[in-house]
Amino acid sequence: MNGKIIRTLFKKDLKSCLTNKTILLSVLIPVFFCLLYRFLFSGLGEGLEDFVLNACAVFAISIVPTSILPVMIAEEKEKYTLRSLMLARVSGGEFLFSKIAVCLLLTLADAAAVYFLSAGRPEDFLMYTAIILLSSAGLCFLGAIAGLTAKDQASAGTISAPLTLLAMLPPLFAGFNDTIGKIAVIFPTTSYQTLFTSASSDSSLTSGRNLAALAVCAVWIIGGAVLFNLFYRKKGVDC
Repeated sequence: MNGKIIRTLFKKDLKSCLTNKTILLSVLIPVFFCLLYRFLFSGLGEGLEDFVLNACAVFAISIVPTSILPVMIAEEKEKYTLRSLMLARVSGGEFLFSKIAVCLLLTLADAAAVYFLSAGRPEDFLMYTAIILLSSAGLCFLGAIAGLTAKDQASAGTISAPLTLLAMLPPLFAGFNDTIGKIAVIFPTTSYQTLFTSASSDSSLTSGRNLAALAVCAVWIIGGAVLFNLFYRKKGVDC
């Protein structure tokens, strides 16, 4: 991959995101719910911060990669710049790396806002950041494929909605039903909850559950990268 090409694409993609009202509104959703939950459940006392943090961090991990990234890619197709990039021999890796970098930056900004609004412990922030990045990366590939499938930004929003729910709901409802709990472990959003709960309680990250969570994240990242590259080469221009 060419570093100069990636830097140029990154600047273009970041500027595009910061001037797109739909994207900015989506980024603010986890922060809005964080403030709303703290207001509505302020009488619950101890444990409120942990609940709000875990729920809204899952929102950030789910929403940014699966709803914002598809819009970013669909915008390239809608403006016919994707074809130009491919004809200019921009590789699938360079194209995706730039957009994932912007997506992860937005996810981190979102997650950091949620963390401090939820009064997270400062000493856990670096570990929290690392787990957010690991959990989000695999979902970025899912969002990227959705973006290539969409014809325009409107259809990208339609396609991404069920993907966002698919990523968001299993970890939030895993505790209510054994079947949902078993299904939820295959999603990286559940891996975030597993890993951060262990890290914040000073438990070993080498336990069986944590190793399984790390393996889930690795499978999503590696499998997603392979699928995206195949999809980009075969259908990136005209899908």
